[in-house]
Amino acid sequence: MKIWAKIVVLLFFFLGNCVSAETFKVVVLPVDLFSVCENYYCFPEMSEIIADDVISNFNKQGKIISPMLYDVRKKVSENALLKSHTNTVLTRYKNTNTLDFTALRTIANAFDAKSVLVINSMVYQNSSKRSVWEVLEVSTAFEALNTYTLETNAVLTDNVNNIVMWSGKYKRELADNENRFWAVNSAQANSQLEKLRFYSRDIVSRIISENVTLRFYPKVTKPVLPATSVKTQETDFRPNPLGTSTKLQDDKDYGEIHSETIFDF
Repeated sequence: MKIWAKIVVLLFFFLGNCVSAETFKVVVLPVDLFSVCENYYCFPEMSEIIADDVISNFNKQGKIISPMLYDVRKKVSENALLKSHTNTVLTRYKNTNTLDFTALRTIANAFDAKSVLVINSMVYQNSSKRSVWEVLEVSTAFEALNTYTLETNAVLTDNVNNIVMWSGKYKRELADNENRFWAVNSAQANSQLEKLRFYSRDIVSRIISENVTLRFYPKVTKPVLPATSVKTQETDFRPNPLGTSTKLQDDKDYGEIHSETIFDF
């Protein structure tokens, strides 16, 4: 009888933990989702590189699941209306940094999710805005010495309540110690690609994915800050995430991982 009692207690404990361990689904959308080899080097755009790394971080951690970009493209391409909504969301966010919540809810529902994370990464010089590989082509062609800034914006939406759960902005100078970002041959171009992949994998995608995780699991994620100097601009809307029963005592429950990195190439 004592053995059966112990088994019942253990089962109750195990099932209780399974119920409490809620998993969230987030659809990650880079603004260049539909861009296929549009630059001279045929490299993936920065928003796609970062989105891939964020998805990998989510699925590896297991608290948040996220469909791979290949699966997102495939599903979106098979539905003309869904593709139209997705294109509307990405174009609007890329050009104006604003959101279409009606279209976002349609996208979230199509993937049986309640949240969408949109990522945009562009290069700025004064008022001009370009993709990172356009800048590399220009710098290479004219041997120009210019200061460019790589800016990455990410926004997490709650598509049940049509609100922004979190957003972050990350900036870094795109230049070497001589204030150049160029490649006079394919080997140097691939070297620049690897540096940008490193920046995404080890710095910006980690910080984005950890901040998103904190929106769903306050105080669960332990911030791991990069050793490099960091400066950031972030705005937060702090709702009770997606109507769950999680109760927050105050803003400190979320923690914050601030990022924007000065990273020399």
